[in-house]
Formats: sequence, C-alpha cells, structure tokens
Amino acid sequence: MKQSYFLAAVLSGTLVLTACSGDQGAGEEKTIVEVNDTSLTEEEFIGELKNNVGEQVLNEMVQNIIIQDKSEQLSIDSEQVDAELESFKEDYGVEKDEELLTMLQTQFQLPIDSMDDFKNDFLKPQLVLEELAAADVEITKEDKETYFEENKEDLVSISARHILVEDEDQANEIREELENGADFAELAEEHSTDPGSASEGGDLNTFTRGEMVEAFDEAAFSMEPGEISEPVKSEFGYHIIEVLDKNESYEELEEDIEEKVREEQSKSPEEVMQELMEEANIDVKESSYEDWIQS
Repeated sequence: MKQSYFLAAVLSGTLVLTACSGDQGAGEEKTIVEVNDTSLTEEEFIGELKNNVGEQVLNEMVQNIIIQDKSEQLSIDSEQVDAELESFKEDYGVEKDEELLTMLQTQFQLPIDSMDDFKNDFLKPQLVLEELAAADVEITKEDKETYFEENKEDLVSISARHILVEDEDQANEIREELENGADFAELAEEHSTDPGSASEGGDLNTFTRGEMVEAFDEAAFSMEPGEISEPVKSEFGYHIIEVLDKNESYEELEEDIEEKVREEQSKSPEEVMQELMEEANIDVKESSYEDWIQS
C-alpha cells in the first residue's frame, strides 16, 4: 500500500513538471503535434491534463511537500534511509544498487535517474509514514501472545533449498544420489532448472505458508529440518526439497509477531496523510483551485 501510494505520487509529479516545461511566449500557442491537417497546441495538451488529472496531481504535489517538511521535523537522517534501502534490497533479492535501479526503472517504471532520487522521493517519505503511523502504538506481551495463538499456522517460517528438474526419473536418480551422500548444493548447481536458485545451491532462503506453489508448500511445511523429500510434482516440474530450518515457537517468532501486531495497530498511510493535510498551513492563492485541495 505504501509503495503504490508513492509510486503514483512520483509518476504524477513528473508528469506535471514535464507538461509545464517549455518556452512559450505570452499570447502564443505552440504547436506540439500535427495530425493530418489538425494542429495540437501545448495549451490544449496542458488543459486536457489539468481537466483529467489536475486535481489528483495537485494534491499529490502538496502532499509530497508536506511529507518532506515532516521528514525534517522528525530528523530522519541518511543512516535510517540507508538502512531502509538495505531492507528493500533484501525484500526483493537484490544486492547491488545498480541492479535495484534497473529493476525500479523497468519493473516499477519509476522515473528516477539515481539511487539518491529513490531514497529521497520514495524511501524517506515511506519512513515518515511508518513512524507517524506507529507513533501511538503500545504493544504488550499479552498482545503478542494472543496474536501468536490466533495465527500460529500462518506465522511458521522455514528455510529450505530445492532441486528442480523436468523429468520424474531424473528426480528419483538425484534423490538416490543424495541418499548415498552426494552434496545437495553441487547437484542443484549442476541439474536444477530454477534460474533463481540453482546458482545458489538451490537455496530459497526463508518463507512462510502461501509464498510457494501449493504442492511445494504442502510438502515443505510437513517436513522437519534435515529431511529430504521424495520428488514433488508441481506446474514447474519435479522438486527435491530439503528443509534446513523451521521456526514455529513463540520465542523463535517473537520479533515477527511484534512487527505484525504493530502493523495491525498502526494507522493506515491514508489516515496519516489526512491528518498531515489537516495540520498543514495550506493557503490556496487561486480561488479556482480551492475545491481541489483535499484537506
């Protein structure tokens, strides 16, 4: 939710800045496109943008200014932003800044040129919302224990690795090699067709229920650490799964539980933003825009 909110804000802000640029003399209508015998002027183009998305964009620009001001009041420093960046990279399985930048530009289509842009326009506002959303949250041990009892099954996490092959006979052969002492990581690098994990010895890191395809999920969560599965068929082929670790007790999951409870008790980004808009000193100088600002 937070990510999609700021994605829209950044995209819309860039749209406005682009549309408003250009050297147009007073009283002149600058033609930007000619279609057959019809000319489209920059004035017409900007007017169409204003009519269709102007209110949304204006509010998002105002909100961005308010959030940037709030980040200074909260003294959110570069160390906090850098820590958020590392967490973001870990969430998306990216190690290098260059890889993340490419992903943000292509997958998310963010109009950013550098990691500094991403940190300032995306991560810092996200930290502002997170801090304000949880400002009044007080979590007790009873809160955490109750949440654990009500959500045990969904909280369990495991770390595992797998070898994925297309043929069941090959899967059985690999399973037999493992029983005879072959190295799991070496076999994964040699045979696995999973491009995301083969080079890492089949390592899938840590995951919770529902993150993998159903057949894999059912098999993995029924196993204990050190156990290697029989071939498990899924839409991708046949998996040989080894569970490396399993976290299922309150003590093992307490940190995750506290994070979940905090999220549950925190205000939504929309609630925080509404409060910030109401608190801000917004003076609309042009009367025709008075009804546009959603404060």
